[in-house]
Amino acid sequence: MIIGIDGGGTKTTGVAVEEGGKILALKTVGPSNPNSSSEEAVRHEINELFSILTKGKALTEEDVVFAGISGVESGGKKEWFIKLLREFTGPLANIFVDNDAVTALYSETKGQPGIVCISGTGSIVYGINDMLERDRVGGWGYLIGDGYSGFALGKKALDHIFSNYDYQGESPGEMSDKILNQFKVETVPELVPVMYEMGKSRDRVASIAKIVIELSSIGDEKAISFLHEAADSMMKDITILFYKLYGQDGEHKQIPIVLTGGINQHAKEIITYLKEKGLKERSPFSFKRAAQHPVAGAIYASHKEMGKDITPIFIKRLEAELTKWMKTDVKG
Repeated sequence: MIIGIDGGGTKTTGVAVEEGGKILALKTVGPSNPNSSSEEAVRHEINELFSILTKGKALTEEDVVFAGISGVESGGKKEWFIKLLREFTGPLANIFVDNDAVTALYSETKGQPGIVCISGTGSIVYGINDMLERDRVGGWGYLIGDGYSGFALGKKALDHIFSNYDYQGESPGEMSDKILNQFKVETVPELVPVMYEMGKSRDRVASIAKIVIELSSIGDEKAISFLHEAADSMMKDITILFYKLYGQDGEHKQIPIVLTGGINQHAKEIITYLKEKGLKERSPFSFKRAAQHPVAGAIYASHKEMGKDITPIFIKRLEAELTKWMKTDVKG
């Protein structure tokens, strides 16, 4: 049996799969990022997850667990997470823990090299080349860089309406109206205590991104300009990472660039702009939005770790099963 896990700061999805790709169980629980949740809280979520995936049974030496978890790359968090998983698998199972960007990438490349750009509440560009060398650009949190995250888009919108207020004593327009309505206040200054409330600033600012995306879809020029700025920032980081992984010289084949995360999934303007920009600049990038749940990437990554082939038949069955099972996963 293979258990694949994709975990982040909002939710964690796990799937148990037979050798041939048939899904035995699937469950979504709460957050598992060890940097944004307490160890006790993460342990509770993983316990709930494994109670469904394994029904409390210890795994054997034939079983594999691959967990792509955000926030495990530093501070001994990976080692801690492996130890945590061992509590629920028993001593024999093969356990691998990696950055959740790996699962996001492999969900689309089926274990092949490429670059993934994640743009959600936060953002990162992460890649693996043909030599299995890996690197990253960004992902340092909302206070450092982070030019294409939900937080960055929300902050641009707030900067815009507060700038209008400073100049005009008011902030007219649909963007301002929608933001005020979302937070149930009547004037722009009333947003200040809402945005600065202890422990809630990041998520509240990031939540404004959906207003920017909504307005861009109906042609709002300011919202579209914010998304283009975010896309320019993405392209810059993708290009930096490309040269880090593939070097400055020589010809390169088309490199798959997987766009995922809530911003990339919902803002059609971003991928359209990136494709046009890529053609104009003759970049070696092939952009695509992620179509599969990242948990599929955890299953493909487990195959890579165990030296097993990822066959077209396996891919077809797994993804057909996953589509069916995700419809029944209430939290997914």
